[in-house]
This record gives sequence, C-alpha cells and structure tokens, in this order.
Amino acid sequence: MSLAVGIFMKNFLVKAYVSVFGLGHLPVAPGTWGTLGGLLFWQYYLKYVDIKLYFIVTVILSVIGIYLSGIAERIYNCKDSQHIVVDEFCGYLVSMICVPIGIYWGIAGFVLFRIFDIFKPVPIRQLEKLPLGLGVMADDLMAGVYTAVILNVVKLFY
Repeated sequence: MSLAVGIFMKNFLVKAYVSVFGLGHLPVAPGTWGTLGGLLFWQYYLKYVDIKLYFIVTVILSVIGIYLSGIAERIYNCKDSQHIVVDEFCGYLVSMICVPIGIYWGIAGFVLFRIFDIFKPVPIRQLEKLPLGLGVMADDLMAGVYTAVILNVVKLFY
C-alpha cells in the first residue's frame, strides 16, 4: 500500500468515526444529527444492556472520541469542526446512564441534552478551552452529566 493510500484510509476512518458515519456532514444542524445517532444507538442497543456494560461502552467510545477528535481537528484544519459530532453522540449516551427504558425518556434526554449543549451553562463553556480532542468532547460529556442528573432526579418521582 502506498503512503498516499495509507494516509487517505487513516483520514477516511477518522472522519467516519468523528462524524458518526457521515451524520456530521449533513448540511443542517450536524450536532442535532449526531445526538439523534446517539438516541438511536441507545434506543436499539444500549438501553437493553447491563449498566456496567453500558458504562464501559460509553467510556470506550468517549476515550476513542477524545483521541480521534484531536486528529480530526488537524484533518479538517479547524478547531471543533461542525463535522465532528462524536461528542454529541457520546454526550447523549452519558445523558441516558441509569435512565429508565422508554422512548419518552429518550426524547426527554434528547431535548435536555441539546439545550445544555447549545446554551452551555457554567462550567460547560469553559471546558471547550481544553486542548485538542479533550476540548471537543468535554463540554458535551458535561452536558450529558447535567442531563443525566435531571433525568435521574425526575425518575425518583415516577
């Protein structure tokens, strides 16, 4: 394999992962599409697994996302490119930790997560300033924590 083909394949695979298989390249609201990808992954796969496995999968996907988002910033030649939506995908998964099974819970998590991700209350906005992929991912992971706390408090009353 030539060097050019190797570089092309590496860039292609990095872009595929960080764009959640192209969702980040959709023309309107790529972050919302990335979150929708997370909702679908939760709805059809993760909500049925044991909490330990859910946590392990979420951590692994997030760590890979941190690493590859840093590389993707160089590929896209842009800090936190709109094409990078693995942060929204993983942030949504964090949102749904210990949340009951059900589409209404999934939709509530989607809406709350997008609100926190868009408006970025303290300290979410400050986390964007972290270097490379950590800055890309940390704000969305924290938005997921905020959402998870709210949903789990609401769960206590249902």
